[in-house]
Parts: sequence; C-alpha cells; structure tokens
Amino acid sequence: MQTEHRTILVVDDSRVVLNMVKKSLFNCSEINADIVTAESYEQTKTLIKHHNFQVAVLDVTLPDAQNGEVIDLLIAQNVPVIVLTGGINHASKNVILQKDIVEYITKSNPQSLNYIVTSVKRVLHNYDSYVLVVDDSKSVRNQTRKNLEKLHVHVIEASSAQEAIDILHTSKHYIPLVVTDYEMPNMNGMELTLELRQSYAKDRLAIIALSGTEDSHIATKFIRHGANDFINKAYTYEEFAVRINVNLELVDLFRQGKETASKDFLTGLYNRRFFFESGVPILQKARRKKIFTAVAMIDIDHFKNINDTYGHDVGDIAIKEVANILHKFLRTSDLISRFGGEEFCILLEDISLEDLQEKFNQIREAFEKNIITKKNISLSYTVSIGLIYCIGNRLEEMITLSDKALYEAKESGRNQVVIHTNV
Repeated sequence: MQTEHRTILVVDDSRVVLNMVKKSLFNCSEINADIVTAESYEQTKTLIKHHNFQVAVLDVTLPDAQNGEVIDLLIAQNVPVIVLTGGINHASKNVILQKDIVEYITKSNPQSLNYIVTSVKRVLHNYDSYVLVVDDSKSVRNQTRKNLEKLHVHVIEASSAQEAIDILHTSKHYIPLVVTDYEMPNMNGMELTLELRQSYAKDRLAIIALSGTEDSHIATKFIRHGANDFINKAYTYEEFAVRINVNLELVDLFRQGKETASKDFLTGLYNRRFFFESGVPILQKARRKKIFTAVAMIDIDHFKNINDTYGHDVGDIAIKEVANILHKFLRTSDLISRFGGEEFCILLEDISLEDLQEKFNQIREAFEKNIITKKNISLSYTVSIGLIYCIGNRLEEMITLSDKALYEAKESGRNQVVIHTNV
C-alpha cells in the first residue's frame, strides 16, 4: 500500500499507445498515482522540470531522439525506467539492456499492457518497502545499501545477528526482507536464519543469504535452515536486483492473500477468525512477560433504528465510520476487529489502566460529537464500550468479561464506558 502520492511518466510518440498505457495504469486499483504523458524528448525535458517522477515508461525511439536518449535522461534523474519498444535490432537491444532499467517490454506482445502494469506496481511498492541488511563489515553493508537504494527501497542496517533480531522485534516499520551475510562473529547468518524462523514464517519474512564461500553445500544448507534464497557475493547487479524484487513480490503476494482472507470486506478491519488466531499468541507472550492486557467490546447504540430509518446502505456507512474513528485513537500494535454486525473487539497490550480509561473515553466522546453527512442525510450515533483489564487470562475468558462490561454499559443508559479490572 502506497503511503505517499506518486507520479508516473509515460513517453511514446503514438497517442494510441499513450492512451492505452495510461488507461491500463489508471484502471489498476492498486496504483494510486498521477499519470503524465509526453510524445517527444523535448516535451519530456520540460516535464522533468515541473514533476518529481517515481517511475517512467519510455519508448526507445522518439522523433527527436531515436537512439534511446530519453532513457539516459530519466536515469540521470534517478527515476526507475521501464522500456517499451516496438522492436529493435540485436545490437541496440544489448546497449539498452546494459543500462539500469527495470524491465524491457515489446509492444508486439499481446500481454504487454499487463506487463507494464505489473512492473509499475512493483516499482511503486518498492518505495514503501524496508530491507534489513545484516553484515559485520561496514564496507560490505555500504555496497549492499547502494545496490538496494538503486531499487528505491528503504534500507536498515545491522552489524550483528543479535542487532538484526532486536530491530525486527522493535521496528515500527514492516520489514518483509532480510539480506544477511554468512560469516559473522557470535552468531553467523545460518544461525540467524534458524533463529528468525522460530518467529517469522517464509510468507511473512523473506531471508536472502549472501556468502563469498566456495563451499558448494552452503547454499543448500541455508535453504534447509529456512532461507528463501542464496546469492554468491560475486553477483552482478542485475542478478541481485532480480532476486530482491522477486522475493519482495512473493512476500507481498502472500501478504495480500492473507489480508483478503483475514479482513472484513466492509471496514477493512480484521475479522473474528484472525482476531483469535493472532490474539492467542499475543496473550501467551503477555503472560510470560507479566504484561497487562485489555479487551474492549464496542457496540453501536440503537443500530437497528439506523437501518430501519435510513436503510442498510446508510447502516453500512455507519459501520465503516467506526473503523475510521478507531484508527484515529488506537495504536498500530492494537488488534482491531469487526466481530460481526455492529460489534467490534479490540485487544491492547502493554497499556496502563489510566491510559486505557483516557483512550476509550476519548473514543466514546469522538462518536458522540461525530456527524456523518451522506446522501443528504445527517447522521449521528453513540457507542457503548465494555472493557476487561487484567493479566494472565485466556482470550475467550477476556472476551466474555468484556461482554459483561458492555452489557452493563448498555443497561446504564448507553453511551457509556465500563471497565472491569482484575489487578
């Protein structure tokens, strides 16, 4: 998911091609970007002065630049380039492929538009991706960083295996890929891979091992220990770039598939099944560390009246508004789910009772003051909230206790926060 606005440049001397490419990119729901077009080298030079492009789809031969000069123009601006061509001779193709381009796509291929969309999505996704580089050699880390930055990913460095473990456990960023050296003191890359696989599956975290060893069995051992891929340090940049992109793509595909299966279609919040799958290990960890946790049940007051008065379409809007408000007040570490209908459940760990009381009173007040204006209708509603705050309880038990608190909130007149504690 893109976190910043993007701008895509498409250059071709054929307006038909320009419109086809632009339409394909625009129709892709996963690409949220402005699309700017040019038909010549000179137009492209002018556009560069006024726009900051994140990716460019370029025709090789233009009326005023017939030898791929537009490619060098964009590469000089550090813009990832996807080359689109109607076909060139073998010698010219070799010249183009020697440049730092992302992809080479021929217009004659019936799937060319699909390839363009896929390549653009991958480049834009890289801008929001984080890669952790683990190596005890600063010079090697610097070289790996430079190669990764050419792919426009964010790079985080660790000088030891233990530092890498600490970063993964505490980083506020989602890190889908680790690139680790093999030979390191205290804990080598193979041992690190084995350690990380205790907490992170291959579809959550890809691990690429780097090694300069001549031992042909090392690659096999790494894969058996849980690595996704292995690259010999004598790699070419092209090989490195392909391996990085492929592994980032695979993790992202797994993540998208899991999100589709684990999220509520209406609100985008996690569903009940995922809440239980993720909540149980969270509570197990909290019990081991003696950390207080809380479960909150939130229910829209008089929701049936909203559906009966305004219809189910407006009811759906009211439900989606719950997700919007909760995201404003809750932490990214808080597990928020829609349990069904107008009922929502939240699991919070490592929070004080005082902060819990303040946070959910703010949430209650936010609903009380909120007005939704849709379809010439002004709608406002309140919520009731029940919470249990304790340590050591099972998830099912905490949900039952928060449900009881919610019932009390409803019985007390609704628009209430009731907290039960076991401290």
